[in-house]
Amino acid sequence: MNPQFKLKTDGQTDTQISDGGMVMRAMGKWKLCVALLMTMVMVSACSSTNSDEPAEVTKLTQTMSWFAQPEMGGHFAAEAAGIYKKAGLEVTLQQGGPQVSNIQLVASGKVQFAMAQADEVILARKEGIPVKAIYANLQKNPQNLIFHKSSGIKSIEDLNGRKVYVATGFPYWKYLTYKYKLDKVQVQTYTGSLANFSADKDAVTQGYATNEPFVLNKEGLDVDWLLNADLGYNPYGNVVITTEAMIKDHPDVIKAYLKATTEGWDYYYEHADEVNKAINKYNTSYELDHLTDAQGVAKELIFGGDAKEHGVGYMSEERWTTLVQQMKESGQIDKDIEFQDLYTNEFIPEK
Repeated sequence: MNPQFKLKTDGQTDTQISDGGMVMRAMGKWKLCVALLMTMVMVSACSSTNSDEPAEVTKLTQTMSWFAQPEMGGHFAAEAAGIYKKAGLEVTLQQGGPQVSNIQLVASGKVQFAMAQADEVILARKEGIPVKAIYANLQKNPQNLIFHKSSGIKSIEDLNGRKVYVATGFPYWKYLTYKYKLDKVQVQTYTGSLANFSADKDAVTQGYATNEPFVLNKEGLDVDWLLNADLGYNPYGNVVITTEAMIKDHPDVIKAYLKATTEGWDYYYEHADEVNKAINKYNTSYELDHLTDAQGVAKELIFGGDAKEHGVGYMSEERWTTLVQQMKESGQIDKDIEFQDLYTNEFIPEK
């Protein structure tokens, strides 16, 4: 044993004792520092282990089918509530619009995900563009044809002889024209404005069940509408599309994204006011009372149909096959397209 650490005995000097005490105090401080350092390391490790924050963050971009609105609410809810972040995703939500080509954005790799209508996916595959639907936000499509109640319109055939404001390139109009022989319609170019329709009580305009009826009623106009889905043309609405390469190379990312989006839909309908305010920040022209009304209309479109049994986002082979046949019959495609090339349910979370 080092003599400096022995108790004082006869013959030892005060200097020896003093030097030994200094060493003991120094050793004590050193041991204390080590203990504190070990405690800090353990706390840091526990903190890291117990944190809800993922170790890595994946950046993604999702482009919407149009300007922000409740039909896309699950995505905005997942972003606003931090659900994407908790899943390890940093998601940028981009609004769509009339000048935005979502198919091209995805196909070129400029964005990872975008929204489209199911019939747009079919037209893309017709052109050899390798995009695929991975999630259907809307089981029932809200596309409609709106008319004044005073017009006397009772059925789709009553559109013949009237001015109808439509975007003539839309697949739904090509199919309805074919099926119901709307060969006497006075087609007017739809510009997004409702002014001409409002002024002409015999006119008809295209729209969305979640949008134009509310706007027109607020203006004091008494309107009704025919829902395209009820007329037999019901492509899945606001389907999330991505590329085959993304599906092959990043399946775990897609699965995490769709799981978080599905959680977002539940969150939206549990925290409507909070999420509608977030949507309003993206699209200030969509006022809060309009958002509330549209959310109510959209609920059955999102959670109804096959989603009741299989969960939000689900798509069926029958629906896609029927749509392909309808587009083929109406001359929009000239050959069958296999449903496997159009969609997959493999990343949708189980209900």
